[in-house]
Amino acid sequence: MTKEILMIDGGNNGGKTVGWHGYDYYKTNICDWFERNVDEKFSDDDMEFEIDGRKGFAGPIAAYEDEFGASSMYGDSKAHGDMKIRALISANRYIEKFCPGTKELYVVTGQPIKGHVEEEKEKIQSMLCGHHKFAINGEQKEIIIHEVKVAAEGSMAFWSADLGKDALIVDVGSGTVNAAEIKDKKHINRSSDTFNFGTDTISQKSNYASLARGVATNLTQLKWNRRAVVHVCGGIAEKFDGSFKQFFPNARILIPKYKQKTKIQLLHPVYANAVGGFELAKKVYK
Repeated sequence: MTKEILMIDGGNNGGKTVGWHGYDYYKTNICDWFERNVDEKFSDDDMEFEIDGRKGFAGPIAAYEDEFGASSMYGDSKAHGDMKIRALISANRYIEKFCPGTKELYVVTGQPIKGHVEEEKEKIQSMLCGHHKFAINGEQKEIIIHEVKVAAEGSMAFWSADLGKDALIVDVGSGTVNAAEIKDKKHINRSSDTFNFGTDTISQKSNYASLARGVATNLTQLKWNRRAVVHVCGGIAEKFDGSFKQFFPNARILIPKYKQKTKIQLLHPVYANAVGGFELAKKVYK
């Protein structure tokens, strides 16, 4: 029997989940629970959760109702409680949508390159592995995660498309930017890094020229050749690409190829890590 494997990319702005049966995206905003005088509905993706004793709201409702104005924890590691909440919500959404009744999973998830060290990976694995009982919208849920593998964001996007043996990848996220060099299909540490800024952390969120300049400056410190082909992925890849080409004129948008058992589908570049991680999951969970 085929193992039920999932790649869960629980970003600060959006959660991407990819498995054998399909793919899913939702807004990953989280805020603490409170008594509402008016039960306003913001989206069909509004969720109320209770996980590990913490009650809160997730999805579009949290983006509007967050008391502190920013419901995400940014940085170069995802080894924190919010990541666990997002992962369990992502898994539950996928199961409800594509394979109701499923309880047992094998998971691959991502970690920024800078935080892709054994200590941080083990924290994530410890959080996610095991028997989980929680509630979503008042319904009791149960999921058993047998194994968790942690891959490097940006680097794993390499496996989402046919890029040959060598590639330079810039993964623009909401809290970080990952820059990965791949040679002979292997991650090169000395010329890869995570930059601790992203689309949600800069003062002018739509100033793509400023963001592109910041990314380019950091890439030149990594000694990337400005004439090289650089593959850009992430949720704003299409908007970012034009400004980035002022510094790296041969930049290209990375379009992931989602390969199911019987078909191939081209997805938005926001899914590059998720699709690449799913390809890795196929290899490790045979």
